[in-house]
Amino acid sequence: MPGKNGKINVVLKLAVVLAVVVAAAWLAFNGFRATAVVATVRRDAAVDIVTGSVVVHADGDLKEVKSEADGRVAWCAALDAGRPFKQGDELMRLDSEDLQREIKQAESDHTAATERRKIELRNDPRLQLAKKAADEATRVHNRGEISDQEFDKAQRDFENLKTKLELENFDTAQEKLAFENAQAARKRALEKMTVHAPVDGVIEGVNVYPGALISKGATVATYYSTARDVVAKISEDSAGKLAVGQRAKVRLLNYGSKEFDAKVTRILPFADADTQRYTAYLGIDPATLAPEKLIPFGTGEVTITVGEHPDSPLVPRLALFSGIDGYCVFVVKDGRVERRKVEVGFVGLNLAEVKKFLAPGELVIVSDLEQFRDGQHVRTTLAN
Repeated sequence: MPGKNGKINVVLKLAVVLAVVVAAAWLAFNGFRATAVVATVRRDAAVDIVTGSVVVHADGDLKEVKSEADGRVAWCAALDAGRPFKQGDELMRLDSEDLQREIKQAESDHTAATERRKIELRNDPRLQLAKKAADEATRVHNRGEISDQEFDKAQRDFENLKTKLELENFDTAQEKLAFENAQAARKRALEKMTVHAPVDGVIEGVNVYPGALISKGATVATYYSTARDVVAKISEDSAGKLAVGQRAKVRLLNYGSKEFDAKVTRILPFADADTQRYTAYLGIDPATLAPEKLIPFGTGEVTITVGEHPDSPLVPRLALFSGIDGYCVFVVKDGRVERRKVEVGFVGLNLAEVKKFLAPGELVIVSDLEQFRDGQHVRTTLAN
């Protein structure tokens, strides 16, 4: 019979073997379990979005500055490619010396003629003499010293002279009016010899130089207005959700991944005939990006918020996958995977609203969904 020590040794050996088996089983169970990247269901505002492409246009795109007069270019220093200007700034002047001299000469001639007329009228005795003759004829006629015919003739002579003088005054007034109209036309022509900026903008190209002879209607420069139109193109199936005033986020390629706040300001009621896409105009908040910083023909993308549910359960969009009867997620509970059907509401770019069958605080798998199955034991690590 084995001794007491022998029995103890056997028990110890069995215990060691059992511990090794248990450890191996634990390592096999835990060491080879898949690791699931999970995210926590949380509450926040759920949004419904519409996406589209964006193109920036200067107001009217490339425009022309034209001369309203012909002549020789006297000054055009403000016309320099890339140079900004403000509405009303002088951009070019034509040589106007001849016209200014003509205006001064006409003014001088008119002033001289007016003064001459005043002198003539001041020293003209005709009306006084005719009035005196008419009054005298009346007195002697009343005394019966002249005939009715002589009296009538004296009265006619007086009236005729009055009419003649009134016509002379009328002609003088007409001459003054004609002079003023002619001067106004000359001054308007003088104004047209200076080209002013129609709006705020930036010079793109210059077609003139000092001393150049140009004709009326000639293009002296091209420019881009600093006013901008941010135009979004939206797919036909999403266009019905758009409304003026909706919030948007705009990303432009020339600004990298930075987003700018915007709003829908106008929606065209018809689609593009070629692409069947609808056009929405966006107003970017100038506090986030000044209009003059928008580069003409720059492109990008827009996300427009067309609906919002506050305080809703949200999961990363990556957690959703399509099942036979709708959307599903993999929930990890007590280290085991549970395949669960969910009712989905708004789906955004990164987050999705879960309306039923999922509670805030639960963990859902968000990566490599194809590697997991219902009932599988997994370890978890939180997504970044």
